[in-house]
Amino acid sequence: MKSVKAEVCWISEEDGGRSIPAFGATYSTVARFEDEKDRYPTEAWSLVLKLLGPSNQKHCTIAEVRFLVDDGPDRLLRRGSRFELYEGHHLVAKGTTL
Repeated sequence: MKSVKAEVCWISEEDGGRSIPAFGATYSTVARFEDEKDRYPTEAWSLVLKLLGPSNQKHCTIAEVRFLVDDGPDRLLRRGSRFELYEGHHLVAKGTTL
């Protein structure tokens, strides 16, 4: 199962995101990838983030990112790939693979 590092920036509650950035060891939710945004939400993939540290002052953190399922489209995890994380219909974070 492929995993890559990514910078993930959390959307503030005032902008419709979370009241606080995700914390703890792992976080998982649905992602919409820039390369396949026209397919969302009909085709969506869940990501698992292993948070590698606390969020900085800009509410960004580095995470190790992988698909929840073994047969996820690893081609979407190439360097520079952009994605958005959703909780229901709410955009909660934006990320870029490193």
